[in-house]
Amino acid sequence: MKPPLCQSCGFPLLEENKGANSDGTKNDDYCINCYQNGKFLDPSLTLLKMEVKLTEMAKIQNEISLEEAEQVIKNLPNLKRWQINSI
Repeated sequence: MKPPLCQSCGFPLLEENKGANSDGTKNDDYCINCYQNGKFLDPSLTLLKMEVKLTEMAKIQNEISLEEAEQVIKNLPNLKRWQINSI
């Protein structure tokens, strides 16, 4: 079974990389790279900027493959953070 995805960046959300709510509890929707202390680390991040960030992770930083980046980018509009911002 696949782990759930961070509802901001689309990466696997594991117990050890869950973000934190303002009360210190773990957040079940967002990872530590996107969400800490009950807030998004980059509240001005847009869907387009996230797509650019993922592409750079693949092309420039080699953190993920281009295929992985494309797969995540394709799924981004379905994630909770981006559905909220598009309302």
